[in-house]
Amino acid sequence: MASPQRSWSLSSLPLDMIEEIFHRTPAESLLRSKPTCKKWYDLIKNKRFIYEDLRRSPGRSLRTDERRFLRIDKTVQIMEPVTRTRSEKPIPHELQPLENIKAMVHCDGLMLCMCSDMESRIVHLALWNPLTRRIALIQPSTRFTTSDHYGIGHGVNKYRDGYKILRFSDRRYADHYHCEADVEIYYCETSTWRALDDAKVDWTMDLTCQGVSVMGNMYWLARRVVQMIIEDFILCFDFSVETFKDVCFCPLYNINNYLSCFDGDGDRLSFLQQDEAEPNIIEVWATNKLADDGDDVSFTKYFRVVNPDLPSLLFDHREMSSQPVYYIAKNKRIIAWCEGVVRDGDKFPICIVLYEIDEGGLRNQRVTELHYENDDYVGTFLCGYVYVPSLVPLP
Repeated sequence: MASPQRSWSLSSLPLDMIEEIFHRTPAESLLRSKPTCKKWYDLIKNKRFIYEDLRRSPGRSLRTDERRFLRIDKTVQIMEPVTRTRSEKPIPHELQPLENIKAMVHCDGLMLCMCSDMESRIVHLALWNPLTRRIALIQPSTRFTTSDHYGIGHGVNKYRDGYKILRFSDRRYADHYHCEADVEIYYCETSTWRALDDAKVDWTMDLTCQGVSVMGNMYWLARRVVQMIIEDFILCFDFSVETFKDVCFCPLYNINNYLSCFDGDGDRLSFLQQDEAEPNIIEVWATNKLADDGDDVSFTKYFRVVNPDLPSLLFDHREMSSQPVYYIAKNKRIIAWCEGVVRDGDKFPICIVLYEIDEGGLRNQRVTELHYENDDYVGTFLCGYVYVPSLVPLP
């Protein structure tokens, strides 16, 4: 006599076991699972689950690399470097009236978007989760300007305190108008601004570096002149104590420097250098852990690539310099998505290329997009952004 079949489903498992499985599941799959049943829906939207999932995400070996490249031209384009698949979606209608997204900063799956209309010089600020497609417009205390710099982060307990946005005016702008640089912080949980009157801006920012958020704090490339001596260094804004601090000096500085988060536990910085005049050399530097001791952070050379066939990651197009988007992967690899030129018969269209570079040189490249002279492509100043999808809700 045949034994009766036993029915089984994931929903029949204990909730703590389901939660453990979900922590090993990509955020995109979790979002698609929300309508499956009420128990799953309640779990996936629970803030405790969301922030625990974020806590586990760095260096998670049981989950495939979740980093994505996000690029905005006329559409939102998302590239998955591991699978080399590219998706394309319309720009959210909430952002379309804002004309141009000039720059973004990523933190926990949230993108802080700086948008401006160059003719009217009106600047808008928005917080966007590309996965959940939720957008919140940030209202200024007085107004935003095209000379402002921005950052996003959180305190020690982001679950309790929420996210914060930093705004400060450029020192060059302040010097030109003979005024002090404005520094203020926005609390997403209460939608309020607070001026940081004691903050002193005695440095200028690298205009090509929009900064990187690591472990809830912001980092930029900055420069200070002290007694006719130029100091290039990494500047940090610590959102826990709400103050600026110098982190460490930069490696030998040139015009083509790219700052990013380092692979692994997400608690280090990487610094990529490639001389535009000598693109056959790429150097990658990395810091020690930022959490160990903020006073003893320094860069050491991680690896160097010398090869005559290396692509130039900085691309000049119609008097605009397009910066690459990249991250440092395991086994000393550079994964980059940037603009370049390829030959197509007697034509040389502008292309968007996904590169994989290791110590031996260029290992793989894939053209993901082509633009010919007769189309209206104008390029983007920053080719894209690295982001990790998450279910973090907007305030």
